[in-house]
Amino acid sequence: MQNQDLYNKPGYWTFLITLVLNIVFFAYISFVHPGTPENPGMSTNAESK
Repeated sequence: MQNQDLYNKPGYWTFLITLVLNIVFFAYISFVHPGTPENPGMSTNAESK
């Protein structure tokens, strides 16, 4: 008798790829992206009001 996997392999790989892409996207947004003109993000200058 052959060993049969009881899970959906394409769905498993799709889930893993989606998970990795989401983590990379959030890391990019959090640490790399400079921001927008309306919301420039953290700046190195002390621009306190």
